[in-house]
Amino acid sequence: MPDPELGTIRMQNVLFRLSETPGAIRWSGRPHGADTAAVLSELGLSPAEIGALRAQGAV
Repeated sequence: MPDPELGTIRMQNVLFRLSETPGAIRWSGRPHGADTAAVLSELGLSPAEIGALRAQGAV
């Protein structure tokens, strides 16, 4: 499976293959850090605090 950050990676195949809905792996997952701001805001940090953490290289 091609991944934009890691290159080509090995992944498990679709676990269950049904005759009418065989399934497929379409992507390897969300990019690293894609949800960091959302998680930190849910923890109560303001956008300014998150920006300060990014500036310091902490996130």
